Amino acid sequence: MSDVDSRKFLRDKPMKDSQKTDGSPRQVHFGPYRADLRTEELWKDGVRLKLAGQPFQVLVMLLSRPGDLVTREELQRRLWSADIFSDSNHGLNAAVNKLRETLNDTASNPKYIETLPRRGYRFIGTIESVPEPVPQQADSTPVPEVARARRIVEPSHSVLANSKPAAHFFRNSVFAAASVVVLLLMVGLVMKKADGNERQADRKEITARQQAKAPDEVEAGQPRTTKAPTHRPVASEPSAVPIPAIYREPSTAEAGPTMKTIISDEGGNAAPQFSPDGKRIAFMSNRSGPWQIWVSDVDGGNPVQLSFTDSAGTPRWSPDGGTIAFDAPSDGGTSVYLVASDGRGSARRLVNGKVPSFSRDGRWIYYASDRENGSQIWRIPVEGGPEQQMTFNGGFAGLESSDGYLYYSKSPDHNPEICRLPLSGGEENCGLSQLRPRTWSSWAVTRNGILFASDLRNGASTLSFYEPEKRQVRELLWLPSPPVWMGVSRDGSKAIVNDTAEQRISVVENLR
Repeated sequence: MSDVDSRKFLRDKPMKDSQKTDGSPRQVHFGPYRADLRTEELWKDGVRLKLAGQPFQVLVMLLSRPGDLVTREELQRRLWSADIFSDSNHGLNAAVNKLRETLNDTASNPKYIETLPRRGYRFIGTIESVPEPVPQQADSTPVPEVARARRIVEPSHSVLANSKPAAHFFRNSVFAAASVVVLLLMVGLVMKKADGNERQADRKEITARQQAKAPDEVEAGQPRTTKAPTHRPVASEPSAVPIPAIYREPSTAEAGPTMKTIISDEGGNAAPQFSPDGKRIAFMSNRSGPWQIWVSDVDGGNPVQLSFTDSAGTPRWSPDGGTIAFDAPSDGGTSVYLVASDGRGSARRLVNGKVPSFSRDGRWIYYASDRENGSQIWRIPVEGGPEQQMTFNGGFAGLESSDGYLYYSKSPDHNPEICRLPLSGGEENCGLSQLRPRTWSSWAVTRNGILFASDLRNGASTLSFYEPEKRQVRELLWLPSPPVWMGVSRDGSKAIVNDTAEQRISVVENLR
């Protein structure tokens, strides 16, 4: 069955339809796995796995729309009733993690379940539906003619037919006894071999799970130190983006960058940013329900919630550290808000737009708006006032540099093109082919250049540094999980990143 037919079948079928016996497919194969939609069981190479309840329902929803985004909201509505829908974020994360564990899959290098940050999940494996097995016939069903034709009938001229009944009975008894002995021996051998195969399969499965465990799957609260490996991804594998023309191998001969996790739990934690003095961080989290803006000490301690809107994201510090800009839903769509970083007072709405950032002098707020010819970057005074359009050929996330440029991603697409615009006036320059971050949010401007995460082969990702004057890229270290978000300290010595699943926040030190 084609993917299109399979997708239509799964969409149109309820999860539990055991009463139907129309012969239509009820099972779906992908890789070594077989999902039985009637019994809600998952099998791997003939061995039933422990997966039921909500994780299995998540799998069914993903299989029903292979290649398509299944939003977190859709999954939550399917798994929980409306009265507990708002508190279901942790439960959904747990269900997806259990499903991934059962499939030996990881968020950082997915084979089946891909995370689309802040939106949902997508099934990326190849699936095929298989027909429902034909029910076994009852004992009262007449034996087919082919079966009757195979019955052995002694011919009238057989020697046995002319033998005495006692001799016939004796010979048959001896033959039957010998047959039973041989049969018992064969059954014993088969059972012993099957038991050995099962033990071997169990050992292989345990080994595979240990080998497939993602590098970023460590126990909560345990610091992680990651140094540059001595090997590179397999050269024969295709790369998501071209390898930079100028780079150097991450060095292990000298002390280099290290990485440790400061926030890790089953809930969402994302978009971390250092305060100007490096003593605090701002981030978005759904630990209290919907996504909101929080601040904490640089080690994740003493968290304080700042925003109380319907949802909130993309926090950015003002240069003096007193204010945080963020975006949140509003009556006009999405708006930029400002809130005091000490938690005093309520957030103030500034303008319709998204993805805000401060200018270096703190006088302006850059933001994205699609009011003119698609998404463009605008700016507005912090106090409010006339708005100025900055880009005219596309722009989404902008960051001002210390050398008088506005750097920005052209779009919110994966591996976006990064351009720069002179603030003193002039044409944009998009000839930065070596600078291609993973996402519009996985790069940051420092005093000397741009720090960014780039996709390499086999799902790996590196933290790299782009030097505008030399037009060179320097690879710093490989990351255990391709980051979605990134921030950098004012002096450029530290970076702060997310894992792909948006659950962990980690600090990378010793970048200089």
